[in-house]
Amino acid sequence: MKLSLVLFAASAVGSPFRRGAAKLSPVTRNGTTLLVDGKAWKAVGPNVYWLGLDENVTPPAGEPFYAPTKASYPTKERITEVMATVQALGGTMIRAHTLGVSTGNPLSVWPEPRVVNEKAFNSMDWAIYQAGVYGVRLMVPLVDNYDYYHGGKYNFLRWGGFDLNQRRDEKNPLVQQFYTNVTIVAMFKDYIKTIITHRNQYNNLTYAEDPTIFAYETGNELLGPIWGDMNSPASWVQDIAKYVKSLAPQKLMVDGTYGINRTHLSIEEVDIFSDHMYPVDTNKLQSDIKLVEGAGRPFFCGEYDWVGGNTANLQSMFKIIEDTPSVAGDTFWSQFGHNAPDCTKYVDHSDGLALQYGNPKNTANQNSRIQLIRKHFIKMSQGKDIAANEPLPTVPCPAPTSPSFR
Repeated sequence: MKLSLVLFAASAVGSPFRRGAAKLSPVTRNGTTLLVDGKAWKAVGPNVYWLGLDENVTPPAGEPFYAPTKASYPTKERITEVMATVQALGGTMIRAHTLGVSTGNPLSVWPEPRVVNEKAFNSMDWAIYQAGVYGVRLMVPLVDNYDYYHGGKYNFLRWGGFDLNQRRDEKNPLVQQFYTNVTIVAMFKDYIKTIITHRNQYNNLTYAEDPTIFAYETGNELLGPIWGDMNSPASWVQDIAKYVKSLAPQKLMVDGTYGINRTHLSIEEVDIFSDHMYPVDTNKLQSDIKLVEGAGRPFFCGEYDWVGGNTANLQSMFKIIEDTPSVAGDTFWSQFGHNAPDCTKYVDHSDGLALQYGNPKNTANQNSRIQLIRKHFIKMSQGKDIAANEPLPTVPCPAPTSPSFR
């Protein structure tokens, strides 16, 4: 079976796979530039938030499933197809929430405070291992601002004695206790240690040691009690960044605040500052870049709407990113694939922003946007110009776990 998959992949028309699956070199930073082996490197790819824990597929009877939040573990085949698709798109990395955020339900890494569910690492280990095999690096947030199925700051607040949930309490000033309460901060650090010191069963590297994970992000869209306040305190950002670097000195740190907080720009331990674009806003983008560049750090566009708005606006955003050396890269929201090993169906998501590579039901607009994204990624990752309408390479389903590169 494995042999036949490899042969199929190798012979597929338009195979996108690159040669080589050697251990990746670390990503480093020199001022506003990210480097690999001393050469400028760009971080481009998708958000794939579900690699460690999913909410979109009900698994077969008997497989782990937590019905209240529809949580389940993604199959190995789904995970591997993601890596093959990122290569086909010319991407270099993935922003992957649930490889770092996994708290508060029975399938989580921490279902309860300081209780470790080792089974939750199975899909996480596979995703990180397969990313390394495919030469795809990972940026991993460590907590979420929201009360989502995979967990976030509200789990730590409740565990710390504050009866808060997002639906009722997102504007409650007590949400700041996540950043300021000594007990909660210590608990969060223990959780971070659980994640970063875990040893991957597939490559025998701890997450701290594995260069596949090039960056940890303090969190996803972190805020205070007022929407847009960017109120994750600078002291907390610095404390968490220092702690991560004490466990994993070679990792880069991303400020996960939702927006560029000027009070954070002097934090030496932060390597990358980030913002999200809903909708795409080139004026905001240029303002963000200027702020971050002035602090001697690279800017990263962590999320953006790839399919809404007009195409010219998306093209303008891509051109700004391509023409600005201090921009580290960007990741669109968000990628899905087949419900593999069932290669006849695609997994859908309710937000209308699911990019399903190769889906015959895609609209002409969706396919042209995917082609535009691939053109942008190849320009960023390889320095090549391709036509905006160049046909998309074939990605086999199921994708090979040990690809035979062409």
